[in-house]
Amino acid sequence: MADSDCVVIQGSNMAECHPVAFRWPMQAKLKGAKLIHVDPRFTRTSAVADIHAPIRAGSDVAFLGGLIRYVLESERWRGDSFFREFVVNYTNAATIVGDGFKDTEDVDGVFSGLMQYAPGIKEWPLDGFVGQYDTRTWQYAGAPAGVGAPRLPDGPPFDTLVRSLLTPLPQRDETLQHPRTVFQIVKRHFSRYTPEMVERVTGCPRATFLEVAETILANSGRDRTTSFAYAVAWTQHTNGPQTIGCCALLQLLLGNVGRPGAGVMALRGHASIQGSTDIPTLYHSIHGYMNQPSALKRHDSLRDWLRAETTPRGYSANTPKFMVSYLKSMYGASATKENDFGYDWHPKIIGDHSHLPMFVAMNEGRVKGMLCVGQNPATSLNASVER
Repeated sequence: MADSDCVVIQGSNMAECHPVAFRWPMQAKLKGAKLIHVDPRFTRTSAVADIHAPIRAGSDVAFLGGLIRYVLESERWRGDSFFREFVVNYTNAATIVGDGFKDTEDVDGVFSGLMQYAPGIKEWPLDGFVGQYDTRTWQYAGAPAGVGAPRLPDGPPFDTLVRSLLTPLPQRDETLQHPRTVFQIVKRHFSRYTPEMVERVTGCPRATFLEVAETILANSGRDRTTSFAYAVAWTQHTNGPQTIGCCALLQLLLGNVGRPGAGVMALRGHASIQGSTDIPTLYHSIHGYMNQPSALKRHDSLRDWLRAETTPRGYSANTPKFMVSYLKSMYGASATKENDFGYDWHPKIIGDHSHLPMFVAMNEGRVKGMLCVGQNPATSLNASVER
């Protein structure tokens, strides 16, 4: 962040809540960088910012959506070859999506593939699939899953299994003109986020929003970079993933990823707050952020789990190695090739075991007791429900 030409802090009061890290945007500011704070309150972060953009709590998606539209419609973005070169070569903007995908205006406000709520199994009717999508209609054109997969040999190594998951490379249009390119789908979807809509939804004055948009755009490009920083005021919203995804999309469009002074920084309270990599503290994850084996998915055997959870290209193609290593760490010498490294001994989740469903289950008598460590549920996290 010290190398940024512009720093946007949104979803955080960084000056007071992350004072040690706040020295980096302040160093950037001393070198001439612009500092923008988007927040419902005027705080000490706002006091040292060049621009404070007030918005209503929870309206961040509309604000970011407006920035995306502004960028795509601007003469600067369309006229500077850097931006097009970046999105064509370093994002999936030129990739063509299959014709089964439907956007929100086509499916009554949701995307195609919205799953219906299913009550799960009798013993645990909280399945965690509310509001989730079946993404089969979202796949790229020319890349149907599993086509031409060869018969898999028995037992590891799993190289053949990974190769069987490879599909033909998807179709691309590097002119970005095909109506089903990711770029055109994004452009159509965000066309609704006009400055007037942003002002109406977020409460941020139109002039302030436009000043933020122009400042970010002016400080992005071949020789300039903008960074974003957020904290739990994004993460803890029910639409937190969508908010952070919008920010990542904006940064990709501007070429602000993978370069000095660029990026999206998640501000955290201490080093172990995201310790799920080493000590899985989330019910649906095992070590390395791999998905917990589930009774609700096709996870019956180790091979089934690997087929479902392995992405065959890039670093994630090593997932079989990670999983076998994990199972060996759990079961030691008892984990052998002959017994699928003890996979059948590993417990499977049977639904949504996150924080609130656990309290619902306690209220229903499904959970008989709780060891409460490092938290006070009676006064936090929807306390009235939990009490």
